[in-house]
Amino acid sequence: MKKFSILFVSLLVLVLSLNSCSKDESVDDSVSVVENGTLKVDFDGKTFVSTAVQAIVNETYISITGLRAPNGDFIQITLPTNKVGTYTWKNFSNIDEPLVLVYTPAGGANAYICVPKEVADGILNYTDTGVLTILSIDNVTKKISGTFEFTGIDFMGNNGKGETKKFTKGSFTNISFAADVVTPTPTPTSNTFSAKLDGVAFVPTNIFAILQSGRISISARKGSVETLGISLPSTIKQGTYAVDAYGMDYIFQYSKDMTATGNFTGAGSVVITSHDTAKRIIKGTFTTKYTSLFATATYTVTDGAFSVSY
Repeated sequence: MKKFSILFVSLLVLVLSLNSCSKDESVDDSVSVVENGTLKVDFDGKTFVSTAVQAIVNETYISITGLRAPNGDFIQITLPTNKVGTYTWKNFSNIDEPLVLVYTPAGGANAYICVPKEVADGILNYTDTGVLTILSIDNVTKKISGTFEFTGIDFMGNNGKGETKKFTKGSFTNISFAADVVTPTPTPTSNTFSAKLDGVAFVPTNIFAILQSGRISISARKGSVETLGISLPSTIKQGTYAVDAYGMDYIFQYSKDMTATGNFTGAGSVVITSHDTAKRIIKGTFTTKYTSLFATATYTVTDGAFSVSY
């Protein structure tokens, strides 16, 4: 259960990329600016309303991410088909093509994930309420609309016994989508990030770092989706640290694409060569091997290095 939960922490990498675009464009986080439609859902007696939305619709899947600023929490929806209709877990018995309905609190805290009843294994009498309806996909105006609801599980909550949260009245209305991702223009920055991914140089077009909820999250994005991410405690000091694939203190993530099987978590080591907490600059090197519960492919990073301000 722990591995299933932590896998979805890697979705934070994609949202950091989305968040970095908002930062570069100097959006006032105190104002609820909604571009390209709205995603909203009710939970905990309040309504989540997105301030930024990203959507992709291609030949094999639909992916929608709604981010709420200044909170930094987000909703992620991934559907392994691109057809109008109503979908539940019963439509996807193949674990290689899961339905993703997940809420991640600010700072990449434990996500609340919609899972099949059998995966929940009796946690808190969990009832799977997950349902996603794609109401319309307009390929002329590039707009998508639909509704959703689900009960999410935080497998590590309640002292490891599991904790649930119910999400109702979810909807996304006239969200603009990309049929194919377009590589953005690189943003000038003093941040640096380099690595070899399976022996080939990984050259990011955007390097972003943020301090949030006691963690430093580093995102190196190549194009619009492919991203290497590192998450570290904000109190980390100079030294060498072992990184477990499913640990929570030090986290490696690789998002290859926006498909249901495109996210990987890594094991390896990170060396912090310097960390100036006053100037908020951290430098280090790393090596890692990425694996996934939902894919047989593995990826290895060597010669990783970063120097970023956060």
